[in-house]
Amino acid sequence: MEAYIISLGTAIIFLLIAALIANTIKYEGGSNPTDPKRRKTWFWLLAVLNPVVIFLLGYYVFMPDENIMVVNKYVAALSIGTAIGFVVYIILGFILSKMFRNGKVGNWF
Repeated sequence: MEAYIISLGTAIIFLLIAALIANTIKYEGGSNPTDPKRRKTWFWLLAVLNPVVIFLLGYYVFMPDENIMVVNKYVAALSIGTAIGFVVYIILGFILSKMFRNGKVGNWF
């Protein structure tokens, strides 16, 4: 259960970081602005870093000091939680980009 909580918490934190970065990138004028591309790049860069940080955080910081069976179950749950965290990040990012279609977050997809 701890591995899933770590995964969801980290995914939400990364989503908040992506939203913060998107809001700090200023609008550019002109006929070919590059600010939407920069927001999208930051969103997908954090999407790639999200599962890496989830797994490393869960493996090195929250690994239980139990017998090998408990550790194996934890690593299996952590692997599943890492995938769930990635999917949650993408789905919530998609929902937020559609909700705030005319804002800076709307450039993610």
